[in-house]
Amino acid sequence: MPSKFIDVREYTVRAHKRQIHTRVFHFVCKQCDQTTQRETFGPRPLYCEECRPPQAPKKSHQSSQKAKPRAMTYKSDIDLG
Repeated sequence: MPSKFIDVREYTVRAHKRQIHTRVFHFVCKQCDQTTQRETFGPRPLYCEECRPPQAPKKSHQSSQKAKPRAMTYKSDIDLG
């Protein structure tokens, strides 16, 4: 089973390298009905690389964080000292 190393850069975990195990699938493409093979680490693909070329991973957008309250200075007419 072929394996490869990928770079993981997510904001929720520290960046690291992870080894993923890929498999080569031999199947019939659902769109062009040609026998083909494709290497993937997920489930069995339905389409060949000509019909559905591999895409770059989607960027995960960071959720906007709630603003922290700021310290404020209040003035009073009453002298406590």
